Amino acid sequence: MGRVVVYICGDAGPYDEYNPFKVARQEHAPELLYLLNREPLTVEELSGRLGVSAEEVGRLLEGLSRVGAVSEEGGRWRASFPIFTREDLRLLSERARKPAAELARRVMEVREEVEELLSRLSCAGQVEVGKLALAVVGCYALDWRALELLNERGLSLCGRKLQPGGRRYVLLGREEGAEEGLLDRMYWGSHSETFGRFTFTSFGDHTGFRYAFPDVAWCIGAAPAELGELPGWYRAKVAEVRSALLTHFMVEVGRLLTTLCREGPMGAEPLGEGLGLEKGQAESLVGLLADMRYVRLTGGRVALNYPVFTAGDRGVVEGVWRVLSGAVEEVACGYFEALRSELAELSPVRKGFDPREIYTDVWHWVFGWANRLMAESGFFYDPPREREGEARYIAWVEEAPG
Repeated sequence: MGRVVVYICGDAGPYDEYNPFKVARQEHAPELLYLLNREPLTVEELSGRLGVSAEEVGRLLEGLSRVGAVSEEGGRWRASFPIFTREDLRLLSERARKPAAELARRVMEVREEVEELLSRLSCAGQVEVGKLALAVVGCYALDWRALELLNERGLSLCGRKLQPGGRRYVLLGREEGAEEGLLDRMYWGSHSETFGRFTFTSFGDHTGFRYAFPDVAWCIGAAPAELGELPGWYRAKVAEVRSALLTHFMVEVGRLLTTLCREGPMGAEPLGEGLGLEKGQAESLVGLLADMRYVRLTGGRVALNYPVFTAGDRGVVEGVWRVLSGAVEEVACGYFEALRSELAELSPVRKGFDPREIYTDVWHWVFGWANRLMAESGFFYDPPREREGEARYIAWVEEAPG
């Protein structure tokens, strides 16, 4: 039986009963969503097809209904958010290439101007320009700022649609395996979280795991299964301690990387001394960050390998957006009408879902293809896949003002 993988554009919030990932990843929930996307079904029909009790089906439906993923009418349940089938994704991948090529062409026309701006970034002396371009152009401009623009123009709801539990996100889904062979080098996915005054981001394709922050921090923050037998109050206290330790560690990482950015390459020992770290602590942290590719070690000196954006870099990043915004707006807003023409065959369109929710995903295919084309051209850094099961990605840290 097929399964549905859910994803969002926005913030899912705490991992509680209103978190769509927690609810949709329960046992049998992916299969249930697959069935309901195909046709409306009763509890009894779902019970028979899933091979579980009606009570279990009811519990699953209650949780999914709580986050707005399913709805009931006349005794029959259906999926109430856009879910893309295998056929949908192949259509999207094929049709998005044309606007993507136009977007890439428009961006590449001003490559020299963009690269000159990128050379003014604080870390430009240590980090190659292709990595800076992938972060600033590929993520900040074509992903974050473009989605903000689409929201402002009323063409997207990414991060704006109010969901149960006070969260704001667009809920989307795709049939498991439907993306097979389509996602390699589609650089469109950003993961971010802020610790203290530092925001850590990873950005890349969705073909595997990312050995970077915040992804690793999220894994550390997840409650281990072996705590399940402990009293609830004790699990809560352990979670508080884990969160405090994690925040402290992440702030130390941010301090180390921004120090390297401002002061340039140096030995691990003087770097640690400047941060108040003992020699062993500094060497251990530097070794970890080298393994994660945030820094590189050359001749006993530590230098940046991934971008670091200081508070003073904001003006440069905004300058890049000003150069690109006109072209991005023309392509992003202009392609919205495709939902009524060449993309009208998509099943979420035919089912009458809000086109602003659907276009959130459509735009990812467009700029994802554009980013891939610019990586293939040599303008962007093209991340390698170095470990089995690892995605292609880059990571960076940004320092807040003040």
